Amino acid sequence: MMTKTGFVFVITGVLVYLLASQTQIGWVYLFDAFIWSLLVLSAVTAGRSLKSLSAERHVLLSKSNQTQLNGPLEDETTEVKVTVTNSGRFTRHSIEALEHCPFAPPEKRHRNFLITRLEPGSTVSFYYETVCHKRGYYPSAAITLQVSDPLRLMVRKRSFELPLNLTVYPAYYRLEALPAADTALSEWGPLIKSSTAQELYGSREYQYGDPLKHIHWNNTARRGRFMLREFEQSRQGAITAVFDTRYELGSNKETTLEYSIRIAASLARLSTDSGWSTNIIAGERALYHAGWQDAMDYLARLEIEPDAGLELASAPDPGHITVAIISAKEVSLIPLLSKLATTGREVLVLLEGFAADEKPQEFSSRLRGDNIDIVSCISGNLEAGINRLGKSRFFGNKPASGV
Repeated sequence: MMTKTGFVFVITGVLVYLLASQTQIGWVYLFDAFIWSLLVLSAVTAGRSLKSLSAERHVLLSKSNQTQLNGPLEDETTEVKVTVTNSGRFTRHSIEALEHCPFAPPEKRHRNFLITRLEPGSTVSFYYETVCHKRGYYPSAAITLQVSDPLRLMVRKRSFELPLNLTVYPAYYRLEALPAADTALSEWGPLIKSSTAQELYGSREYQYGDPLKHIHWNNTARRGRFMLREFEQSRQGAITAVFDTRYELGSNKETTLEYSIRIAASLARLSTDSGWSTNIIAGERALYHAGWQDAMDYLARLEIEPDAGLELASAPDPGHITVAIISAKEVSLIPLLSKLATTGREVLVLLEGFAADEKPQEFSSRLRGDNIDIVSCISGNLEAGINRLGKSRFFGNKPASGV
């Protein structure tokens, strides 16, 4: 690619050639040849300089991370290291690294770093801090190296699509409560078979979201498909989060989907602190009897699925606590919510302030009973909504102990 200075040289070369053609003066032809030689040399120099350069990127996780997760949370600050290496035999000059960071805030995703001189066989590193703007899985991201010749007539670029493999987990709030346990767990039905306990029970076919570390390799080889070890544990409690992924209302991170995911993440933390497991029914595939890491991995990767159904009726294990997170406009779901409350204790979190046609009063008037509690969560005030959830009558007041 030619710079503005390069264009000036081209125009000058053309004018000098026209002048030489009119005057037939020898030294004018020589001067014109010199101009075009510089342009060709600049193009060759910039291209050869680029071949010996490479780039790397590393995301440096905070050593003080107490979440026990394999990546940062939303709104956390993390450090990024960009390294440029010159593997050639000659010194390179005027190198510009154009960094694209997909998990940074939109206005800070592009950064430029200038290297004035890079000796052969040496490297230079740049460090910067950025806020993890939004949850998600980021498999790769590009870095572009740009090199110009000493006269800055030509610029050559080369992009590197570098692996990132970074999961940014949804933010969550600690609920200063425990699931109400005034009903003995022994009254809650049969033993639970899961992949998180200690006593081997048997095996079943692998499902999306199951922990890979519990794959039963002998049975997998025997049956020709992935099988998972099942363990038996004595009547463990579970919190089930149910929400809609068919669409989202709102904008940026203030949407019904992002609020639902953060509420579910907060419930997963509460389940972990309480020694319970987590069920998440959202999207095409549900997650059952999950621990902290598995639940957060599942939530981090959730996306809008227009064809997915809302399986309210599939909430498992009567007697456990189910938290249904629903937009206040979805009055058509009231019959299903009422039926769900008959199988156990249900908390309905109404997401309000995201649409013009919401009817929260209709939920309050039509959903009544000892097994259901309604909590309001208003757009722009998520933390207050989660605090109200923690004070629901199906959660106790005893502070949860950290893990």
